Amino acid sequence: MWSDGHTMPMLISPSGSTLTFNFRASIISPSGVSIYTRIDSARNGACEHYYIESELRRRLVICANTEVTMMNQGKVEKVGRLRLFSADDYL
Repeated sequence: MWSDGHTMPMLISPSGSTLTFNFRASIISPSGVSIYTRIDSARNGACEHYYIESELRRRLVICANTEVTMMNQGKVEKVGRLRLFSADDYL
């Protein structure tokens, strides 16, 4: 959930190496899907860093305390918190 009240579902790969978001189709993401890949060398304490391969200026930082920061060209676009659900939550 972002600080502006919007929620955005995200699929985390079993390894945690990719995060997949479904957005509305746009010039940036014509298919409406954005896949962030973890930057293993950029781990900072309890935070993981991710990027979009086709758009290197877009970054996502997710911390162990569930804080999420979405950045574009080094500037913060959105901040929020993760709410985790398991597959059992959807049965």
